[in-house]
Amino acid sequence: MKLLVIGGTSFVGRHIVEQLLLKGHEVVLFNRGKTNPDLFPACRRIIGDRRINMDQAALEHWDAVIDTSGYTPNDVKPVIEALKEKSDHYTFISTISVYDDYSKGDVNENGSIFTHTVNTDEVTGATYGPLKVMCENEVKDGFGEKALIVRPCIIVGPHDPTDRFTYWALRTVEEGPIAIPGGDRKVQWIDVRDLAKWIVTMIEGKKTGTFNAASEPVSFEAFIDELIAEQGIETIAIPDTIVEKVEMDAKHRFPLWMPISEQFPQGFFIVDASNAVEAGLSIRPLRDTADDTREWAAHLDSGTCKVGPNNEIEKLLLETAARERISN
Repeated sequence: MKLLVIGGTSFVGRHIVEQLLLKGHEVVLFNRGKTNPDLFPACRRIIGDRRINMDQAALEHWDAVIDTSGYTPNDVKPVIEALKEKSDHYTFISTISVYDDYSKGDVNENGSIFTHTVNTDEVTGATYGPLKVMCENEVKDGFGEKALIVRPCIIVGPHDPTDRFTYWALRTVEEGPIAIPGGDRKVQWIDVRDLAKWIVTMIEGKKTGTFNAASEPVSFEAFIDELIAEQGIETIAIPDTIVEKVEMDAKHRFPLWMPISEQFPQGFFIVDASNAVEAGLSIRPLRDTADDTREWAAHLDSGTCKVGPNNEIEKLLLETAARERISN
């Protein structure tokens, strides 16, 4: 197959390209040449801005287009307009953040999504979900039944630029005690390589529709237990009340954590990905993902991750939790 990948050199995109090349497909990259420009030297490149230079890509016909970097309608509209008659299939990487109601538990693809529009190009915690819904609508309008829309949960693994999972993978091989989120909460993830492999298989089969992509949810305690390489490391659960009480900015709070609330009764975005599993998605053991992430991130330590409690904040969380246990 001859495929055009929009992006293709960052986290999700690079793993999709690796899978495509492994399967022997012809891959052409369309991007600005700014992120990891030396990756995939064997691939042909079209250098340009997706908002203004898609006419270059429209000079050719594509068996499939994979959009890994569309965040706003202004990103997506020019691509759709240029390529809707030039491609037999279109894959758009969306997000489970499009859902606006997690209060009733696991959410499937028919769950309620944001319906309001936002008139901004600024991607924030408040606008990310609505903007992705607007992008999905652009894709559906342009490609209809030729569109595959993938809604992943938290994506983890080697080359993750967010450090959300990397923090836990590194912290769980260091000395304890380890502060972890307390309460009856769950967590969910997907290894980027499992996601990429499944997406490529779906494209090869010309599969379309909308799919959540995620592992089975597990308790946070079970998640941490699986990551701990050496048995016997002590973990101490920190209640949400203490996390919210200790003064810290958002980036230093626990990764993969949000307060348990009526809106998020499981303390996280939890979705039903059974349709993707039926369509061939498989999830590798979490321990394998952790080991590979640690190998990739060997140059880091948990104290230098972009997110998560540093040593000082973790100590404060542990001390505050100890004082509250004594006082109670």
